[in-house]
Amino acid sequence: MIRFYTNARAQSGFAYIAAIVLLVVVAGMATALLRLTGTQQSTVNQALLGARASLVARAGIEWGFKTCPTASGMTDLGQFKNETGFNVSVDCQFTDYQEGERASGQTSVSQAKRIVQIKAVACNGGAARCPESNAGIVAGAEYVERARMATMCIVLNAGVPDGPCET
Repeated sequence: MIRFYTNARAQSGFAYIAAIVLLVVVAGMATALLRLTGTQQSTVNQALLGARASLVARAGIEWGFKTCPTASGMTDLGQFKNETGFNVSVDCQFTDYQEGERASGQTSVSQAKRIVQIKAVACNGGAARCPESNAGIVAGAEYVERARMATMCIVLNAGVPDGPCET
């Protein structure tokens, strides 16, 4: 009778090593997925904040269409901060000129017009005026700033805005 002896003790540790390697690989994949999810969530949040800031800047432009033809300068609209979480600053500048003025200075055929330039900047920083001047806030991951510009032409009648220029 022939007996075969196997050395069972020499092969008993291989399964433990394979299990540990498998656990390390699975843990690494789980960590990578968590980081990817966090990055994706941050990207979506930035896109949402950017869209909201753009809409608040647009609201500032629309406000400027109503008030800028007769007023010039910088205005901070603080009422948006409570409703949207964004500050908006609107800058209005205008230039009056005579369209159709002749070289001799005769203005009988000329038309007085005003070109109005409106710039609205919206930001979600802590300052009352946009753009934010605090470099620490601007460098933050949650800071968003959007600017919009618009130009309009207005016909002047005796120095008073009378209506839009013809297109």
